[in-house]
Amino acid sequence: MSETIRVPDIGSGEGEVIELFVKVGDRIEADQSILTLESDKASMEIPAPKAGVVKSLKVKMGDKLKEGDELLELEIEGGEEAAAPADEAVEPAGAASGGPADETEASTPAGDENPSASAGEGESQEIKVPDIGSSGKASVIEVSVKPGDTIDAEQALITLESDKASMEIPSPAAGVVESISVKVGDEVGTGDLIL
Repeated sequence: MSETIRVPDIGSGEGEVIELFVKVGDRIEADQSILTLESDKASMEIPAPKAGVVKSLKVKMGDKLKEGDELLELEIEGGEEAAAPADEAVEPAGAASGGPADETEASTPAGDENPSASAGEGESQEIKVPDIGSSGKASVIEVSVKPGDTIDAEQALITLESDKASMEIPSPAAGVVESISVKVGDEVGTGDLIL
């Protein structure tokens, strides 16, 4: 079941979107921040009223929003919510060991994620380079995953290096890597396919 999430009562006329914390395909928890609005009086984070998967975003950076405006469409289903606690149980264990990829492959909760993925039809998702902020391209200097790896949301996929900085690109969702479209030495830009 999908539900449209709207701007709650923000107490002032309107606010400008200055930060977006979610993207299409993200699994979000209830009360997780979706975006930051800035009005002439204050800036405020707008939380998600319930858990689910982001189906579509109705806003972008710089949009002016007021109470009742559409923010995003959220897919809410029992299978997705049941999978969320399993993800949370896996992430702290991986973070504590310093090797999330090794930990999740070796631990049993990773096996539990696959049935929940197939219960939600286990759809394939293309992961693309997000807005990397630099005008041109960046070089792939490290690929941290391989086909068949089970990954968590926010786990580093690749490391890019531009003329200004190097940055890790995190996964927007948990799942299993089907194929990788980049290799070390490739030049990629915003919107290019990673895996």
